[in-house]
Amino acid sequence: MKIIFCILFVLPGICFSQTSSENDTRIGAGRKEFIHSTILKEDRELWIYVPASFTKSSPNKYPVLYLLDGPSFFYSMTGMVQYLSSIGQIPEIIVVGIANTNRIRDLTPTHSIRWSDGEQDTAVLGCSGGGEKFIAFIEHELIPYVDNVYATTPYRMLVGHSLGGLTVLNSMINHPSLFTSYVAIDPSVWWDNHALMKYASRQLLGNDYSNKSLFYASANTMSKGIDTSRVSKDTAYGNIHVRNNVQFHRILQKIPPAGLQWSWKFYGEDNHASVPLIAGYDALRFLFKGYKLDKDLNDTSITVDYIIAHYQHLSTLMHYTVLPSESIVNSLGYNFLHKKNFEKAFQFFYLNLENYPTSANAFDSMGDYYLQRNERIKAIENFRKALQLKELPETRKKLKELESVNRKG
Repeated sequence: MKIIFCILFVLPGICFSQTSSENDTRIGAGRKEFIHSTILKEDRELWIYVPASFTKSSPNKYPVLYLLDGPSFFYSMTGMVQYLSSIGQIPEIIVVGIANTNRIRDLTPTHSIRWSDGEQDTAVLGCSGGGEKFIAFIEHELIPYVDNVYATTPYRMLVGHSLGGLTVLNSMINHPSLFTSYVAIDPSVWWDNHALMKYASRQLLGNDYSNKSLFYASANTMSKGIDTSRVSKDTAYGNIHVRNNVQFHRILQKIPPAGLQWSWKFYGEDNHASVPLIAGYDALRFLFKGYKLDKDLNDTSITVDYIIAHYQHLSTLMHYTVLPSESIVNSLGYNFLHKKNFEKAFQFFYLNLENYPTSANAFDSMGDYYLQRNERIKAIENFRKALQLKELPETRKKLKELESVNRKG
């Protein structure tokens, strides 16, 4: 069993970290970047995804999700972020995946040379205990770099699995002002004879977690015939991981941290290796509960005032100004345009122009509105403005057809 635990806790994040050549900076939906860390005395590789709406001239700003063991979970996490944000379930988010150089060193908050069964392993664990330096790198070098290069909001998430989950909890307990929300996926709270758990209660009581959130996921690594109600009394080494997670759950229940919104979920059908995907999805849904509209986009009772009020509520929830989603407002505009409700259609298209004055798509949509109203001069004006901002083949085609009709007329 110990060999299995070694594989689970050491390999994630190092066996998948080199999936493209050093000169190839493109990685699917994102790209690789490198920064030098004075604190860690080494270069660090980052895998970064930015939403499609990101441009240097756009007023959009985005929350940032910092992902430990980045290359291992980059594609799954960015895929979920991209899809859920496109349907209005969560905001658009920048994802920063942190690649490993020395995982054991960086993701362990204290020095220990013992595995969870007590066996010593100086060869593998001798470098452990660099977690505080790693968090210092994130706080003083990585976050300032990302904030300087990209359009970010104060909302920051930290997501980690296994030893990464331990780092998430360490950050929440010992550095509570650094992140807004935390996702600890099957964390290795057994580390160093449960050192973190031993002082968690005391530290959690002393911190203010107002407007902060934690999602804690526990996988099923128990022996057959054991359940979460019996595992606490069980002493088998093979059940230690779930037993520790149940114990941490009880700490949260017994001493609820002030202001913290938290959820603990046990995944009975997932093991340590399979749980990150489903837990990551559930975490995003939990952390951004209330983000989506409570009305269907086809609901004809939706008004501009309703949309504005909803996003004002989100701004309060997120602690920064959240603009109404350009894509959602655009869809509403076309819904009412197709229903010949021109007054509402204009209001939604105009709202996008107010919020996104450098969006070619917003001007193109207003052009479609005027085209539908047979106001060709105003349609041409908006299509031209759209093309000044960005070359859009469909817009160019509509403009040529209108100009041709005007010349003939």
